[in-house]
Amino acid sequence: MKELSQSAQDYLEAVYETGRNREVVRVSEIADRLGVKMPSVVTALRRLARRGLVRHERYGYVALTDTGTAEARRVSERHHAIVRFLVDLLGVDARTAEIDACQMEHAVSARTMRRMVRFLDFAAEGPDGERRCAGMFRRFVDSGARCDCAG
Repeated sequence: MKELSQSAQDYLEAVYETGRNREVVRVSEIADRLGVKMPSVVTALRRLARRGLVRHERYGYVALTDTGTAEARRVSERHHAIVRFLVDLLGVDARTAEIDACQMEHAVSARTMRRMVRFLDFAAEGPDGERRCAGMFRRFVDSGARCDCAG
């Protein structure tokens, strides 16, 4: 399948996230989520339907196909991993992290994304419940003092 544009990925992700607990969503819900007008959503959905990623009948609900669900899940997982990285490790506030992740998720290579997720796993809570890497980094940001990371 040809690479999806950033806009197409955003629409797929919006359908996926809006419809997480149900099978179908309304065009108006997608428009509200993305802050666009309904005719823009309809145009994007037509393109996605031609690629076999969504099912959408005129004036009807929108549903992801199996292929669309897989692609939307991939985009959503990238987004959430970047938000986790920014918030949990770098200490960026959640609102800024969401905004930044929307841009970054389209620009980060698959290889870099895999490394970022591996680093998140590495930096996860230790046996004592503390996020050592995040804590040490925040102390460095606050004080400028480097820590002894050897132990």
